[in-house]
Amino acid sequence: MHLREFIECCNDLVRCSEDSPQAWRWVVEGDHSYICMKKRELTCVLQTKQCDAVQDEHFAELNLEADPACASKSGILSRMVLYEYHVVYNESYAVPMLLFNIYDEGGSRLDLEEAWDVLKIGDSVDTSAKYHAVTMVHHPIVFRPYLSLHPCKTPELLDSLSHSANAVLSFLTTYGPYVNLRQDDLAASLLRTIGVQ
Repeated sequence: MHLREFIECCNDLVRCSEDSPQAWRWVVEGDHSYICMKKRELTCVLQTKQCDAVQDEHFAELNLEADPACASKSGILSRMVLYEYHVVYNESYAVPMLLFNIYDEGGSRLDLEEAWDVLKIGDSVDTSAKYHAVTMVHHPIVFRPYLSLHPCKTPELLDSLSHSANAVLSFLTTYGPYVNLRQDDLAASLLRTIGVQ
């Protein structure tokens, strides 16, 4: 994919989503630009909490493992999070690249393990492959840590979708659901705009 095609595809996404609550918009940073979309969502995470037991062979009363107050507690934790998605052009692979961050209600960025929990990566990816699925990278334009889907398989995907009406949208509808980004409404809107039934 050439940069010119990437820009045209992103322009279509920005135009077709402008009336949506989850609208894509262009962000310009110096000589570089990318599209960005933010959404708030209530998410549920399975939480397991264990009491920190103190181990000391000289003071048996400090061994709290058998204490019922220190039993494992698990439950579902609901919390509001903010997803921030960026689509940038990756010059090395000549493909779109999806970068994102997840923030808690207080505005703190979730770390990699917390993001895996929120995204339920373990449900769709083998535990040993987590680091290959979603990783932490430095954003090539804003130079801050962002989560990323590595772009190494994207050229193959785009080659298989060579007749797509919008390659960036095809990329997002294929990989987006893994990171809680669904673009079905946008895809339908874009197809109506260009007259595809």
